[in-house]
Formats: sequence, C-alpha cells, structure tokens
Amino acid sequence: MAYPVLTGAVLIEANGAALNNAGQAEGLRVENAIVVKQIRIGRLRFPYVSGQAWRRWWREVLYADFGWTPSEVTREAKSAYTKGDPIAYEEDDLFGYMAARKRPRGRKRAEEGEEVAEGAAGTNRRISPLKNSLLISVLPNVITNDFGHFSRNLPPDTDIIPFEAEHYTTYLQGVFTISLADVGHFVFGEMADLSDEILREHQGKLQRDQNNERVYWLPKPDRIKRVQDVVRALALLRGGAHLARNLSDVTPVVVLVGFLDGGNAPFQRLFEPDENNERVLLNLTRLRSVLEDYQDRLLVEGNSKALFFGYRPTVLANEVEVLEQFQRDELFSKCIEVVGTPQQALEKVAGLVEPVFGRHVP
Repeated sequence: MAYPVLTGAVLIEANGAALNNAGQAEGLRVENAIVVKQIRIGRLRFPYVSGQAWRRWWREVLYADFGWTPSEVTREAKSAYTKGDPIAYEEDDLFGYMAARKRPRGRKRAEEGEEVAEGAAGTNRRISPLKNSLLISVLPNVITNDFGHFSRNLPPDTDIIPFEAEHYTTYLQGVFTISLADVGHFVFGEMADLSDEILREHQGKLQRDQNNERVYWLPKPDRIKRVQDVVRALALLRGGAHLARNLSDVTPVVVLVGFLDGGNAPFQRLFEPDENNERVLLNLTRLRSVLEDYQDRLLVEGNSKALFFGYRPTVLANEVEVLEQFQRDELFSKCIEVVGTPQQALEKVAGLVEPVFGRHVP
C-alpha cells in the first residue's frame, strides 16, 4: 500500500461549555468580557475549538493515562521547542516538532564531516504523523452571553466587579488522521527528524533502513503501541477552558473510524443540523458519496470491515434511519460495522492496528 492511514470523524457534545476562548473583547457592556473562539459565515456564528487545543487535550490524556513522558521544552526569547527526541519521547514522534539547538564547539555534522563552531544552530523538524482539524460546532448561533459579578465578602461600601463571558451548548465535529508508515520512521540530517546528537544517543535502539542509510526505524512493536495509545486516548479525551463552572464531557459521542490507503481525511462534515437547527443528523447522502469514491482504498483485515461506527443513543436525530441504512444498504453494510459505544469502536480499531501494520507498514 502506498500510504496507510488511520482516519476518523468524531462528534463531541459540549454542554453549557466555553472550551476554547479568544480572550478579552472590546466594546461590550463591561471591561472584563471574555468571548469564545468562533467562525462567522454570513450571519451565522459557529463556536470552535482550535486544533492546537484539541491536541493539548489529547497529549494530557496520554501523559496521565498512558505513561507518556512530556518532552523537555527549551524557552528562548522569541521561541520555544521540545527536545526533538522522537525515540525517548512518544509525543515528539506522534505530534512532531521544530527544534533548533546549539552545538558544542568541535562537534561535527556526521552527514557532512565538517567542524561546527560553538553557537551555530542546528535545526531539526518532524512533520506530525497525527493530524487533526478544528472542532467546529454543527449548530450555528448557539453562543450565549453570561453576565455575572464578583461580590463575595466585599465591604458594603465597595462596588461589585462585573464580568461577562460566553458559552454554548452544541455538538462539535472534527476529523483526524494518523500516517501509520510515518510513526517511528525517522530521517537523519539537518532540517530532518534526527540530529547527530540524538542519533548517537539512541543508536542501539533503532533499526537502519536497508535501502536508505539516512532512514531509521523504531522496532515495530514500539510503533504499534504508540498508535494504539493515541487511539485509546481519544476515547478518554478530557480538557477545555472554564471547567470549574462550565464542566463539559468532551469524550466523543459518535465516531466513525477505520483504515484507508491514502493521506486524505475524507469523512469531513458528516454531521449537519436538522431543519430547525436544533439537533444533529448524520448526513447519509454525503457519507455514501465518500464511500463510493473510497471503497476500493479501504483497508480490511480478516473478517472485519474497514470502518467502525460507535455512538451514544439519542444523540443523532436520525439514529433509527442510520442504523437501518447501515444494515440494509449494500455499500454501507459492506464497509461499516456498528460496534456499539464510541469507546468500543475505538478499542476495536486499536486491536486492529497490529495486523494492519503487519500487512501494510514496512
């Protein structure tokens, strides 16, 4: 296969939430006015969570629940970067980096054999195998202003302190891909994945590619585990701003996830509002169109199907129709297995990572 990926669409229920804020706004009733991030399309406003915030939530779960060690961060005057060590730190492998280091005097660039003066910068960068979209509201115009004030235990002759914030109740949709062949796959050299220092430090832990002396691999069991951890962490997703007073569960309530030969994330905007802009529908017409184009590129392992659907009951307004179509429609039933809950679907996919690696990843 040319480019095996694990890809999926997720739907998250945000209940009275303010998960990602844009900061202080000008010209509102009070000076302390915080607004949520939002996209405008004409008169419609859609709150969203940035891709960076989603990735932060994902990382935090991997640290707390899967034992990943945060990569060391170097802070400089106008920049910050991680260690850039994808062998020791799983997050540097899966989430990528741009790392600029200063080499000690007298060190040589192994690929060039030349002396490097003290203070010369060596830059290594890694394109993230894990890519994700924004999480964008399916429903428009759901943002509500919340006016409040601080008055607790203030002296009687002291003015209260007013403030204003925004929140919303909606469903957020997004997509992600994991390039399976890029996990644990590193290129050595300037502006590539590995510096000479990192390569020397971990030489015994890597396998050298037989066809390219600048390419190194982690052992396949390590690569498989890292992908499985990322998939399982999505089922336990948590995070967001203002949780103390706007607590919302951000674990997915609907997922469609599976394996594909190709770098695209084709399951975009599968969810849409109903005619009253009150509930969420799974757009079966759009999904069918995508499957018609991609059915020959879906990766199937054993007796399993290529895509796995998990859902919370009563979330989708057309739930009955969706389940009937997935069972009766020939194309849907060929490609999609209804597993149960979102966590069960993600666990099913995590269990298939190893056989997919065995057949499709070097």
